[in-house]
Amino acid sequence: MSDKQIMPQPTQNNRKYLRTLLKQYLQEGNLGEDFTWESLTTENGLPHNWIYDQHQGSDGQIYIGTWGGGLVVIDEDDWQIYTKKDGLYSNAITSIQEDQQGRVWLATDGGLNLLEDHMIKDGGLRGKSLLNIIIDRNGNLWAGCWRAALSGGGLYRYDGERWQSFTTRQDLPGQEILKVFEDSKGRIWVGTYEQGMGAGVGCYDGHHWQNYRENDGLIDDCVYSMFEDPSGNMWFGTVKGLSIFDGKSWHRLTKNDGLVDNRVYCMLIDSNKKFWFGTEKGVSRFDGSKWLSFTKKESLVENLVRTMMETQDHDLWFGTYPYAKGRGGISIARSDQQKQLVDRVLDLLPEPPKPGELPSRKGE
Repeated sequence: MSDKQIMPQPTQNNRKYLRTLLKQYLQEGNLGEDFTWESLTTENGLPHNWIYDQHQGSDGQIYIGTWGGGLVVIDEDDWQIYTKKDGLYSNAITSIQEDQQGRVWLATDGGLNLLEDHMIKDGGLRGKSLLNIIIDRNGNLWAGCWRAALSGGGLYRYDGERWQSFTTRQDLPGQEILKVFEDSKGRIWVGTYEQGMGAGVGCYDGHHWQNYRENDGLIDDCVYSMFEDPSGNMWFGTVKGLSIFDGKSWHRLTKNDGLVDNRVYCMLIDSNKKFWFGTEKGVSRFDGSKWLSFTKKESLVENLVRTMMETQDHDLWFGTYPYAKGRGGISIARSDQQKQLVDRVLDLLPEPPKPGELPSRKGE
């Protein structure tokens, strides 16, 4: 049974509170604002321009899930493409996760696959329209289904031996799951779609579901993305903006505060301590003080950013999904800041001695 709220949680839109909160772990300044932008599209070798998920494995390989072109695996200059001909249940790859054994799990629009030893294998849930998967700290795989009218929807957990299903009968907030997330306390959160109307978010502590909706303080019931900040606050990206929940109160962040658009599909904090938000109309970045937005006019290949990741080389990859035939692709933002820092340090050092010349001593 879920723990029902007796009274709605208080909702606040306190900009001062949010700025104070964000300044605790964000770094102000212009560092990293100058990027060199590159694009990956079908012209560069992508099988499809609609990008649904991206993941960099522990081995450094980059995995790209497309909606219609299958899976792309990039290992430096070597590209491999996997489709239904190789065993995928669908060429629509929606979510990519790596387990503790280094195996790569693939959520598709037709079930779950596993990439192991360069081979596509059965992962279970065949026929289910999956949208998001995670692997929790205990090694359990969670799969969120949508398209309830076609494949039933719901949430599934796999412990390596058997599957357990969760539905609204077990107090799951809705049957169409857009996002699954594990927080720092080991709780599982889900965001719902319900044919665009949404059913809010749910939090599972291993025994009970606690569900939250607009009446409790959520800005909108259709929740596409989730994020936990370093202070332990939960962020929910909806079609009407962001909701931040500190465990007691709800706070809101919208276009009025600096977002380029209210539909927030993905979030991350990069290694430079900047907060990024992927939206319907571009990407917004916040450093605790100043907002900076990137759109198709300046740098992005398309405005609708469905997925973001920072690579081991600290490049930022933005996967787009414009719902338009022939459009989309990936925008890569490369920053030269680390190289510039090394150059500045080298400028302070004396010139190396010429061949046959002894190094000078200080003071000479």
